[in-house]
Amino acid sequence: MNLANTLPFITYISNFLCCNGSRKTLRFFLFVFLIQLNSSCSRSGDGKGIDVEIWHNGGPLDCNMFKSAQQVWSIQQLAFFISNVELSNKDTEYHPKLSSTPWQNNDVVLIQPNLDNCATKSEGEDKVVHDDPVASEQHKTNNRLQFLAPADFDSSEQFSFTLAVPFELNHQNPLLQPSPLNLPSMFWSWRSGHKFFRLDMQSPNGSWVFHLGSVGCSAASTMRSPKNECVQPNRVSFNLDKKHDGTKLVMHLDKLIANTSMRNDDSCLFHSGQENCSILMSNLKTQNVFEWH
Repeated sequence: MNLANTLPFITYISNFLCCNGSRKTLRFFLFVFLIQLNSSCSRSGDGKGIDVEIWHNGGPLDCNMFKSAQQVWSIQQLAFFISNVELSNKDTEYHPKLSSTPWQNNDVVLIQPNLDNCATKSEGEDKVVHDDPVASEQHKTNNRLQFLAPADFDSSEQFSFTLAVPFELNHQNPLLQPSPLNLPSMFWSWRSGHKFFRLDMQSPNGSWVFHLGSVGCSAASTMRSPKNECVQPNRVSFNLDKKHDGTKLVMHLDKLIANTSMRNDDSCLFHSGQENCSILMSNLKTQNVFEWH
């Protein structure tokens, strides 16, 4: 039941009873109404959540740093969009209603975990200052997907989602979009749309990035939206079996970057000739980068 839609009705009845009935009758009516409202809200689902953790080599990332390709790397930004959330078991499947927060709306969730749980500077490394004020605010983090789920949520056996922003939302004016689709740190252009996944890392000897989004998008200019899907949508779907109690979504960073050389010149921004993009896309599709624990 939508409370906002019922307010005019409540006002009408209250005025009527105040003028034509007793206060006792009015109190009784409001008491019954609140019971009905609470019952209706309960049937729509209870608030549930799935926490997101970033792991490396089988465990949570330690102090925002890890060693790969004989270098120590720190993460400047890691964020990704989730859409098309679905929970299912052998008998039922349902699309839970996403809670409305600054990090999610009815269609998409932006996960941007807090990785600054301790010092993030490696020896000889200067602290990175982001050009984007949104990305540089350390306290603007989100490591939880929240939704309304039925009472039998715990019996769900599979969690499905798409690592992307849906096409119909991907190319709209970001200035008019609701949060989190209005964050400049996750946007390329109207024509190309959003970055579905962003990973920016730094080592003492250089930097390495992976920005995933749709490419080959055709429009009159970068300030126009394409009418048709891009040549490479680059949306990746995941169907994850529950491993434990289903309260945690784990992203394995080491499985994502497996088989990449991590040199300064082999970052992936989906420009032509970037071979690492093919490796990273293959890893997303085949290496169990995400697990539902």
